[in-house]
Amino acid sequence: MHLWQFIIIFSAGITLGIILHPLARMIESEGINHFLDALGRIVTAPFSFLGRSFGRRLASRRLMKETLEATTRPVDPREQQISDNAQTIRGLLLSLANVIQRTDQAASDSSQTLGDVRNTIDHMAIPDDLREVHAQLLKEIDRVISSNSTLKRELFHSREILANQRQQIETLKTEVRVDGMTQLANRTCFDEKIIEMVRLWERYGDPFSLLIIDVDNFKDINDTHGHPGGDRVLKGVAYKIRSTLRATDFVARFGGDEFAAILMKATATAAADAAQKVCRQVRESNFVLDGEDVRTSLSIGVAEIAAGESAEQLLKRADKALYRVKEAGRNSVMIADPPERA
Repeated sequence: MHLWQFIIIFSAGITLGIILHPLARMIESEGINHFLDALGRIVTAPFSFLGRSFGRRLASRRLMKETLEATTRPVDPREQQISDNAQTIRGLLLSLANVIQRTDQAASDSSQTLGDVRNTIDHMAIPDDLREVHAQLLKEIDRVISSNSTLKRELFHSREILANQRQQIETLKTEVRVDGMTQLANRTCFDEKIIEMVRLWERYGDPFSLLIIDVDNFKDINDTHGHPGGDRVLKGVAYKIRSTLRATDFVARFGGDEFAAILMKATATAAADAAQKVCRQVRESNFVLDGEDVRTSLSIGVAEIAAGESAEQLLKRADKALYRVKEAGRNSVMIADPPERA
């Protein structure tokens, strides 16, 4: 090899060492730990905010629920808060995932390139007076390759963290749409569903019917057996409703001791027949509370969607039918009057 060729290669090696030295320091394990700590704080900060936000909003939500009509209730602020934050966090996680992927690829490419450079330099004929510099350059290259390997391991761990955070977001979104006690859809989810069904009815004309279901004399159960006993009855009733209706029907806890069901492609008559089956299933069931067999029954109002009717109007008709059942002695089913007479 000519001297001028050696000088060019040697200069390139020195330049490479100067550039890679700060890079190697940046990706040392301590720096990576700082990066991961910051990553954890960024990802978990919105969840900490949600916890504080829920507490502050709880009182205002209770007041809102008491003063607004049930059928015109606004979107649950807790769900809206979680949805907004989840969207922000999802975008952040996607950005971080992209950064990790690019960094991982860059580390792999860098290690491959440095390995090739090292192999070339290692087989060069080096003058004796430059052997110390040559050894130092090889040492720096080895250190960067080792740091890249450490970085790739940390990036793999970061991917696991991001995957776990994404799963937590999806779980959180599900939880705020499901009633914790009965595992049915909650009121927020029901409000969205009934509006969606009315829009589909207006567009395609497929009939559907609404059931408003009330547990008869539930206050007496609570007074006698306490709230834990009442909760067990509600869980049992929820199970009976869900298991009796079709899998395609939508069932939700409407609030307190009330449930609601949307029966897809069902006329009022078909829905009333299904409601009678639900009544019979609950009426014939025993709920054991404090060693005592407890029985209950249901009152159900049925209303089929009518032309030009809004979700609010449909709910009012079903509720009026439920009220007539209660006036008539409970434990029965009634179909709502048509809109012009309701």
